[in-house]
Amino acid sequence: MMNLSNQSLYKKLVYQNIENALDDLNAEDKGRYYICNCPECNEHEAFIYKNNTNFIQCNRENYCGERMLLQFHEKKKTHPTTEKVDESYLNLSEDQKRALAWSMRFFPFAKKALKSEAMDKGYRGLSKENVRQHVIDLQNKEVVQYFFKKTSSLLGKDYSKSSWMCERNIMIPLYGVDNTIDRLLLRSSINPSTEPKEIQLILNPSKETRDFFVDIPKNTESVVFCESLLDALSFREIDKNCGFVALTGAAKTRQVDSYINKNKHIFKDKQLCIAMDDDKAGREATRKLTNILKKQQLEEGTSIFRYDAACKDPNEFLQTNRKQFKNRYKENMKQLESVKEAER
Repeated sequence: MMNLSNQSLYKKLVYQNIENALDDLNAEDKGRYYICNCPECNEHEAFIYKNNTNFIQCNRENYCGERMLLQFHEKKKTHPTTEKVDESYLNLSEDQKRALAWSMRFFPFAKKALKSEAMDKGYRGLSKENVRQHVIDLQNKEVVQYFFKKTSSLLGKDYSKSSWMCERNIMIPLYGVDNTIDRLLLRSSINPSTEPKEIQLILNPSKETRDFFVDIPKNTESVVFCESLLDALSFREIDKNCGFVALTGAAKTRQVDSYINKNKHIFKDKQLCIAMDDDKAGREATRKLTNILKKQQLEEGTSIFRYDAACKDPNEFLQTNRKQFKNRYKENMKQLESVKEAER
């Protein structure tokens, strides 16, 4: 059992409550404990004992073995007669507030000012105009290192000292409802073979962070549900007005359920297309999303995207056979239009 008197020695991860932590870490109930993704190495080999839910440890002793504290808090309520305070910042230190404010300025600057050969040539089959709206290339390890130094108070660790982390020059910021940065998705074009391909970091530890991207233009006729932002942007390549909801992992459907419940009017009368990855986790996510849409009485306007045998996700399909990918999307839209015609 961990000696809690030594808490200051351990990295701390802050969540709203234990349910949010278990959801974010993709936890599986194993009786006396949960098996979940290690926040450090991202392997599904960390554990949390139910009699000590403030502690998580990676079971890969010879490769990671990281131990971390989990802290939970509920949103504080301000007295109705007091001046309104942004609850998102109540639990941030002054250093963290400055780091968050800096990151909010840094990313818009990086999108416009930093040139990127990878982005300009078309990253993963996506056009420059499409990809640069969401994806940032910090180009080299030195710039990534600088970013990690500036945000170390938010991340709970100084990743600038990790050569492996500093290879991850491709950054995708995920913004919350209040337009503050919630999460950061990291990939690498410096070393494309590095594993895992994508790492997620929580950049605002003061609140429950959003774990999906949403971009639904006001006058769009269609919305696709995908397992990643790159998959969603693949549909934008063939339909510039296509709306999307992009998860940050196949298991991340809980917040999407809540979002649809609160914003059902956005999805009503839209052509909805579920395009999760064609693998075990993706098929389970498809099942969950289908049930969510059915619960909200939106299933009649919903179709499931079909893949070629050689492709497992939309971005791979786009890169392998762009024409066929476009035709499959059109088939889905025609199918949905036929359903609507029959109802009239």
